[in-house]
Amino acid sequence: MRTGQHTRGTYHRRWTEAGTSLTELMLAMAAGLIVLGATLQTLSYFQQQFMKQQREVAQQQDLRLGLEVLEQELRIAGSNSLTMAAADSVEFSANLQGLSTTVTAAAAIGQTALSVEDGRGWDDRKTIVACWAERCETLALVHDGQRHLLTVAQPLARAIPSGASVTLQNRVRYYSRRDDQGVLRLLRQVDGGASVLVGDIREARFSYWDENGQAVAQPALVRLVVVEVMISDQGIRAIREISLRT
Repeated sequence: MRTGQHTRGTYHRRWTEAGTSLTELMLAMAAGLIVLGATLQTLSYFQQQFMKQQREVAQQQDLRLGLEVLEQELRIAGSNSLTMAAADSVEFSANLQGLSTTVTAAAAIGQTALSVEDGRGWDDRKTIVACWAERCETLALVHDGQRHLLTVAQPLARAIPSGASVTLQNRVRYYSRRDDQGVLRLLRQVDGGASVLVGDIREARFSYWDENGQAVAQPALVRLVVVEVMISDQGIRAIREISLRT
């Protein structure tokens, strides 16, 4: 009897101990899953925050570079080159590539060809300006420039003398527009081709001031352009004051 009772007691104790260990293992696994889930959630949060910060840094960098380009091009253009001075856009003419040449032979009224020192690198459909004796004639190229020749689209309305200077004039525009999803962007357009400078902005505003510090709307009176851009969801505002050369 004692031997049987002893055997049954030993078996019952071992079964109980085994059952307790299994329960503890299941509880430990459940606790581990909870901790793992919380860890993954934390990692996901920090990953999202990191990616957001990276986007913000990239956007700020784009904004800084974009405003630097705008400032450089406005300074090249000068005060008499503005053709539009609006709250959401500014437009002006500038020789962005610094292309210039000189007429080497007088061109008579009705001609469409200008003999020049060097016409290479002058693309067709670009606007050029020929100036001499305080006179200027605006023309459009119909073909790419050649070594010593520029061909214009319309016959000359006035004769252009030898020695006249010829420069390229790009039409440049900076403006803010919303895309198809309603996101506001700051864009740059050169001779009709537009590209996005900064996307997902809250506001882009242009203001114009004369030499006396008075706000003006007439392009010819502008001596200072102030550009103000606010980036969405950050409250970051960039302001650039650009003095135009006279």
